Amino acid sequence: MVNFHEHKLWQESYVALMDLHEALDDGEFGSHDEEIVEELLAASQMVAATIADSLTRQDRRVGRDLMTKAVGEVAMTRTHLAVAWGRGLMDDETFRGLDDQYAKLSESLQNFR
Repeated sequence: MVNFHEHKLWQESYVALMDLHEALDDGEFGSHDEEIVEELLAASQMVAATIADSLTRQDRRVGRDLMTKAVGEVAMTRTHLAVAWGRGLMDDETFRGLDDQYAKLSESLQNFR
């Protein structure tokens, strides 16, 4: 069993989550936009939590299945991110930077052995 805090995959997901929080911290959002932000943050948190769950499993098959699930959660996060960008909740540069982070995380998850 691995201390997930020390694993590169979890660290990547955590940094992306913190960068997302930072990008959204200063925003003034209407009630509809607050819902989008909450869904985006929840999806991003789920990615990090699923990776942590995977890394702490003793059954490797279960761990691999959870990593596959995390790939789908990254896709969900990127979709919520695109909606937030489309609603004008972040500028183009912020969106591209965050989306690139999650795209790289997805690739890392799919290459995990």
